[in-house]
Amino acid sequence: MLDGKMASLRQTLWRKRLPMLVAKDARTENPYNYYSVHLVDVAHQRYQLVDWQDDTALIARWDYDAHEYTDERRITLAELDEMEAEIIHHRRYGPVSFGGILGFNLSYYTRFVYIKTLISRGKGKFVSAFFASKELKSRDRIALLNLLVNEYIQQRPSKLNTGVTVEEVIELLYGKLWYKHIRNEEFRRKVTLLLKSLVITEDLLQKEDRYFVQPKSIATIVDYEKDERRSEQQVRMQKNLVRLMLIITASTLMITLALLSLAGVVDLHKIWHAIVNLKPIRVLFKLI
Repeated sequence: MLDGKMASLRQTLWRKRLPMLVAKDARTENPYNYYSVHLVDVAHQRYQLVDWQDDTALIARWDYDAHEYTDERRITLAELDEMEAEIIHHRRYGPVSFGGILGFNLSYYTRFVYIKTLISRGKGKFVSAFFASKELKSRDRIALLNLLVNEYIQQRPSKLNTGVTVEEVIELLYGKLWYKHIRNEEFRRKVTLLLKSLVITEDLLQKEDRYFVQPKSIATIVDYEKDERRSEQQVRMQKNLVRLMLIITASTLMITLALLSLAGVVDLHKIWHAIVNLKPIRVLFKLI
């Protein structure tokens, strides 16, 4: 009964959102704001939404031999709801992915995923300013390898795992209309260099113009994560050491003042009165 209600809810949301998803797809030629809907059926055939008309959806099947979407056919909302769906909103700062119509509809009203993505990207840019260029290139390289491995394992509806070309990787990262983006050549050069470097280390295998994930990539990611954890532990140890030194210094100062007070060298009452009369301290006491 619950499954039936959830299916009815999803179909209602599909009917409500499909006209917008079709009207704002890649055919708008706007590389900074468009949608793409990817589907997978029980036979693991991959499709992409093409059109919505007369309460039916027009979808195109991916041809693994021709490497393009062909064989268009219409399906009902019930058939669409039975498929695994992924909705991608391609924005100026990168694609935002939703694992179904429920998540997409929730974020459409709350904008939670968009805000989270912006905060995450802003944090990444802020943090990256404190790393050396060499470390950044290493992070980019591992991030790309991790992405390809995850895409291969998870087999998301928008990803086609017959090896990947440079253009497919760029499309995965920056959207279908990446070639219209003002930084399109920068995207191509960066991705090409990263893929070539992963081939040299045997994490990827290159056959003609396609790249395939290799088992060694898992070991490379594991080793990198071990180094990251080791580095984080060293940073935590350094922070704890600094805190310990501050505590020891403060304790030594307090003991020294106490001994000097007992010897009659300093007057702790006068020192405390001077500290309390400092303007910031008075303001703090008033707030308390």
